[in-house]
Amino acid sequence: MRSRRLIVTYVTVVFLAFSSLSVATGSAPTNTDAKKRLAYCGSIPNGSSLEVVATTRMFLYIPKDIYPRLKLNTKSFGATASPISNAGADGYAQSQKAKSSCWSHYFEFDLSPANRSQVGKVDISSKSAFKNVSNYLIHFRVVVNPPSATKEMPGNGTVVGHVVLGPVCPVERIPPDPACAPRPYKTSIYAWSVTTGSTYQRVNTDASGSFKLSLVPGDYSIAVTSPANGAAYPRCAPIDVTVKAKAVQNVTINCDTGIR
Repeated sequence: MRSRRLIVTYVTVVFLAFSSLSVATGSAPTNTDAKKRLAYCGSIPNGSSLEVVATTRMFLYIPKDIYPRLKLNTKSFGATASPISNAGADGYAQSQKAKSSCWSHYFEFDLSPANRSQVGKVDISSKSAFKNVSNYLIHFRVVVNPPSATKEMPGNGTVVGHVVLGPVCPVERIPPDPACAPRPYKTSIYAWSVTTGSTYQRVNTDASGSFKLSLVPGDYSIAVTSPANGAAYPRCAPIDVTVKAKAVQNVTINCDTGIR
């Protein structure tokens, strides 16, 4: 009887072992799964090339289950990416967007002390825990001056926009008076990346209030430059846009004239 129990136990253990192996093999993540996990953590998409201005500070998030190594690999080419200790331990940096299942790193990017040029590069990577999933690798180009928001690059997205002023007349009329329609605002705008924190060079609108931006895919805020004379008006609220590769989107920035 005891012998029979041992045989049954042995068979059960072997069966469970093979079952576990089968489940593990069948559920091994793919690059598609890794992409979803990166999106969940708020990670920069794998393989991205970003441009940041020196002294930019940025959080980087990595899913622990796909990339379990706490320490990220950093290769410097005339630039540095230094962990900021007062934000918390590397991998556990404090951030409102950080999630318990994701590593959270906080870096400051700068040019190396010996680098007298205006540009440097930093590659940050992490080894995948699975053969079917690519290693995580992001390329950073560190520059002194804000990058151009109008230089068209392969893979960029396009934002076409208009800046308008209103109200133009103190009293709204019924039917609307064409002379009181919002007017174009010739001014300057600037965009900054929510992902990297980098601010782009200012771009002037034309006489019709129009502008055109070419930006690396990602989340941005676009704002109108404040009046040089310190006046309270016109007052323009910034807008948020998500730029997608090779896609064009139209936006309108409305500026309050203060006329009532």
